[in-house]
Amino acid sequence: MKVSIVIPAYNSEKTLEKCLKSIRDQTYGNIEIIVVDKFSKDRTVEIAKRYGARIIYDEGERTRAKNIGLEKAKGKYVLFVDSDMELSKKVVEECVNFIESDESIGGIIIPERSVGRSFWVKVRDFERSFCVRIKRESARFFQKGGMMK
Repeated sequence: MKVSIVIPAYNSEKTLEKCLKSIRDQTYGNIEIIVVDKFSKDRTVEIAKRYGARIIYDEGERTRAKNIGLEKAKGKYVLFVDSDMELSKKVVEECVNFIESDESIGGIIIPERSVGRSFWVKVRDFERSFCVRIKRESARFFQKGGMMK
């Protein structure tokens, strides 16, 4: 089953390469990468193209970018990833196996780590470290047909 990974991006050249490398290094191989770019003024698009990502341009904010990526996704499953996230090597494979094991699963929460160096990225990553066992985290992995906008 194909997994579409949707990444909203804007001037993300400092973090996007690590994110895309972590996607390329997944143990699950049937992945398409969609970067919804807000007309970045840096090398974001150039980096995304090097990793074979499909680029979609849109002026909207993150939620709109995710919805546009979802509409264009060709996969049975969709994973929303931020441009400053780095995925563990087996996360996509584990998500596919888990969601296919039980059709009642609506979405899957994945462990999140940000890879940026800015103060706010560090603050967000520190904040996420406290939420590991909280049940109110947002799901990021879904079956495409089962999603509601």
